[in-house]
Amino acid sequence: MKLFDAHNHIQNCRSSAEGDAALRGASAAGVAGMLVCGTCPADWGAVLELAGRDKRVVPCFGLHPWFGPEDGWLDRLEEFLARTPSCVGEIGLDGARPAPDQEENFLAQLELARKLDRPVVIHCVKNWGRMLELLKENRPAVFMLHAYGGPAELVKDFAALNGYFSFGGEITDPARERLRAALAAVPPERLLFETDSPEPDATSWRSGPAGVVEVAEAAASILGRPTEELAEASYANALAFLDRLWPAG
Repeated sequence: MKLFDAHNHIQNCRSSAEGDAALRGASAAGVAGMLVCGTCPADWGAVLELAGRDKRVVPCFGLHPWFGPEDGWLDRLEEFLARTPSCVGEIGLDGARPAPDQEENFLAQLELARKLDRPVVIHCVKNWGRMLELLKENRPAVFMLHAYGGPAELVKDFAALNGYFSFGGEITDPARERLRAALAAVPPERLLFETDSPEPDATSWRSGPAGVVEVAEAAASILGRPTEELAEASYANALAFLDRLWPAG
């Protein structure tokens, strides 16, 4: 079974030994590719280093909405993106942690993604209506909504803009009925799975990229599809999202 972890932050592992263990675990689980997402200038170098030593890593560079901009950050971001095939991300809007410059920073990075023709990895919390408006007005070529938590009713609108949808292990919770409804609403060719790992000392899907197996198994149960079939389909979807960006694909 071949899998793809559509969103993680293994550059944040507490040590190089822990990071190496996460990558070995991913190999054993059949994880053939992953998006490793930077969040601010301080971690972009670590993401680039990971991509340089493991061909499964597709690097992503961006300014997360939780972080404020530094002088010259946008020029530096463009420099990192120009150095290697990579995505713009993790960028977005967070209504739970609003900041005056969030939208301005998001739009600047969307413009950079359009300029360089790069896929975009988007974070959105409690701001789905505004996110849809901005993507309609400032359309990147392709984007992925990481840890999709919006309503099922908006799936068709985001999909029409060439959006992909990634889900994590939150779907394992039977109480998350709205999230599971959103999962079921996603077109099969736009579905991705993720771990958003690492979470320190986690023992389940958040411990590392290998946890994407658990996510795929949960999704297969909800959707009534064989796990292997769904995992392989999500891997193919990741290749389509990245198009010719990822040499390993």
